[in-house]
Amino acid sequence: MKAICQGIFVFAASAGLVACGSSSQEQTGLLSLGVSDHPIHYAEKVCITFDDVELKPAGDGPSFLVDLPQTKVNLLDFQGMNAAPLLFQEEVPAGDYAWMRLVIDASRGSNGGMGDSGDPATCDGNASYIVMGEEGNTTIHNLYVPSGDQNGLKLGGFTVPVNGSADFTAEWDLMKSITAPPGLDPDVVLKPHIRLVDNIEVGALRGTVSTDLAGAEGCEPAVYVFDNDDPDASDIGIADESVASAVVSPIDETDLTLGYEYEIGHLLTGSYEAAFSCDAVELVEPAEGNPFDIAAREIAEVSFP
Repeated sequence: MKAICQGIFVFAASAGLVACGSSSQEQTGLLSLGVSDHPIHYAEKVCITFDDVELKPAGDGPSFLVDLPQTKVNLLDFQGMNAAPLLFQEEVPAGDYAWMRLVIDASRGSNGGMGDSGDPATCDGNASYIVMGEEGNTTIHNLYVPSGDQNGLKLGGFTVPVNGSADFTAEWDLMKSITAPPGLDPDVVLKPHIRLVDNIEVGALRGTVSTDLAGAEGCEPAVYVFDNDDPDASDIGIADESVASAVVSPIDETDLTLGYEYEIGHLLTGSYEAAFSCDAVELVEPAEGNPFDIAAREIAEVSFP
């Protein structure tokens, strides 16, 4: 069932948007879904092929598929508050849903990336794959989701209001998701850490990092966000405990003295701490973390001088 409405996929759709073009007696609402990511070091492309979205209404009723034209997304193109739209105002039965599942083409040994042209801006290989390394020195690896054929990428419950709209983002944390266990080469395991967030309940974090910190020799600079009720960042110790993260990049590649910057999108409203790290193990600045609050549809700023 497709809504006839036309519009633009925006950061947060109004919860009171009225459905149009429905001739069914069934109570319906509109569902929008985008995908975004927290990036990873040393990857040129992370290309995911989405086949369908499966929705499971609450209760005993069966799930159903929402068809997609096979959609290939380079997650690295959609960072911070940017999101690639998979569904836009899709008309679905209104009510509570137990879960949604992203059906992707990511099987073991499926030769993901075969046919890739080598263009950093284009995902034109087959299936799902990751291009690792830097331009001129890269390798292509098939992405494999364990149990993906059975479970796909299952996300939590949500509600579609009657004659209204629901607008969500599936936010990936690639630094936690990508692993290369011995014996699987050339496959790389994609064990996704994904949060389904309601776009009317999220904000963003951005800031700068000094060259002294981010430009240190051997540094792989990143900023990590923790729940404010966690222990001090120095006590947490490892990035795996973070709720979100971002790679820190030069403001100007030709002049590193200008410093570095980062952005983390789709953070639920609440209180957090941010800390900078060079190695994803020891959180070095500051030891106790920088506190900040996220308000809906607003951008907080935390910098590391």
